Amino acid sequence: MKTEKPTFAVIFDVDGTMVNNTAFHRDAWLALTAKHGLNFTERDYHERIHARSNDKIVRNLFGDHAPAELIQQIADEKETLYRTSFAPHLKEIPGLRRLLEDLQAAGIPCGAASNSPTENVYFVLNGLNIRRFFKTAINRDMLIVGKPDPEGLLRAAAELGLPPEKCLVFEDSSSGFKACRNAGMKYVAITIGTDPAELPEAADALIQVPDYTSLTAARLAGFFE
Repeated sequence: MKTEKPTFAVIFDVDGTMVNNTAFHRDAWLALTAKHGLNFTERDYHERIHARSNDKIVRNLFGDHAPAELIQQIADEKETLYRTSFAPHLKEIPGLRRLLEDLQAAGIPCGAASNSPTENVYFVLNGLNIRRFFKTAINRDMLIVGKPDPEGLLRAAAELGLPPEKCLVFEDSSSGFKACRNAGMKYVAITIGTDPAELPEAADALIQVPDYTSLTAARLAGFFE
């Protein structure tokens, strides 16, 4: 199916989409909030933390006027907790590498676009040994605002050399689904770790699948015919 000029590009979110790490992020935030004397429940986590970028989360926890130094301190503390706890469990969502290999063989460019900081994105890409498949990897440290703003997706599309309408995104969260709509991009919902309460936000997804095992480059190309 390889063509001289790609007819579409693929953009992958990282957390919850390449790896099923949602519970580890949640547990790291709950441990951190407990350490700082904040009585947070899982419901609080979903309402004030989940799928948001760290700058927004820290302001939600410590107030809108939290200084940049505090934001960085809390974010670094949390991400260290997360990476330490998740490292022994790091593995791809089923079918990811096979799909990346298929896309590469077909000449379809791939990028990543995440709300996570640089260290977390490369923790996953390097840990899974898949960095070579991605022409670009956009992370929160490179952006003015995170998802649901489309900035990261639009920047990834530009670096892949295709317009938004020729990009297909893999996402797993409500903020990601909204970012796809805001960017004018087609998307597939990967649901293995998605909170079921967020799935209504993916009503306009091309398809909802638990992982990548049923997907091929040819099937994705069909979405652009």
